[in-house]
Amino acid sequence: MRFPVKTLTRLAAIYLCVFLVIILVAGATSNKLAWNYVHDALIGIRRNNPALYQELEQNATREGITVEEYYYKILTKAKGVRANSIFVTGIDLLKKSIDYYRNNTKYDFSDFIKVTLAVMGITMFLIIILSLFLGFKLANSRFLYIAEGLARFFNGIPSWWIGAVLIAVFAVKLDAFPISGLKSIPPKGGFEGVLDVLWHLVLPVATLVFVYIWEFVVVVAHNVRDELGKPYVLTARAKGISEWVIYWRHVLKNVSIVLSSFTVQKFVEMFTDYIVVDVLFNLGGLGIIFKASFVRTVVPAFGVVVSFDYRLFFVVTLSIFIISFVFSFLLELVKGMLDPRVS
Repeated sequence: MRFPVKTLTRLAAIYLCVFLVIILVAGATSNKLAWNYVHDALIGIRRNNPALYQELEQNATREGITVEEYYYKILTKAKGVRANSIFVTGIDLLKKSIDYYRNNTKYDFSDFIKVTLAVMGITMFLIIILSLFLGFKLANSRFLYIAEGLARFFNGIPSWWIGAVLIAVFAVKLDAFPISGLKSIPPKGGFEGVLDVLWHLVLPVATLVFVYIWEFVVVVAHNVRDELGKPYVLTARAKGISEWVIYWRHVLKNVSIVLSSFTVQKFVEMFTDYIVVDVLFNLGGLGIIFKASFVRTVVPAFGVVVSFDYRLFFVVTLSIFIISFVFSFLLELVKGMLDPRVS
């Protein structure tokens, strides 16, 4: 296998563009929040300290700018924020957000990422194994249209709805699995603790599997059907090679190339549903942290007020970005091993 330089270069270019978008969004967010703060602060200063407001107004007039622009200028200078461009402001925001949560003992991102990778990894492993088994079985079956119908059906249903149905049936009605959480209380240790975690993961993993497996089955089945009509399969059959060897040694290798590309696409797409499932089942992964970035505060005069913790939001966004990039990078290497033409 040669190193797939061109493919990985294209992949890196795509993710670089995504990273630039994240930086620009972070810069625009930081700029907007800063101007909102300046506007609210000047209203308070004008009401509570008219003398200070008059001084700010005089200084702004001497420089030929508005009071808001002058206060924004001295505020960003005092905070050490480089506000000369959205790009630079975005980099500053991302850097300070990472530094803030690196030293914040309340949020251990290594644990959140481990939970996320465990759930996503187990889900994707089960989907690939089951889709290969069912795809090979349905390739020449008249029941393939059922899988195609299920793919369209589950693709149009929100993942939270499927999770809610599983909770209602298996957790509430049958009391077979826990409703939420990742561990029992009190937590168990050793091998029993591992089984306890897997027991808690059954419903959330099943939710994601139900949503995505049917599309994988359809892709595998159609590609197997195409491969079975190719000359190398007909030649192998003419030589008397068993169907099992043809399927699992020859057809599987070619189908895996297409399946690996489809897996990258769906793995990134699955993050959206994972965040919903993580919150629904309270697993303690990146979905819970993403939810926490929208802080809800009860204010008697107004009701529930939602504020935006931009630092937490962008750290979660960067975590998802890095996981997606690493997974895509590794899968491209696997494709190179399966088919040297990819390199």
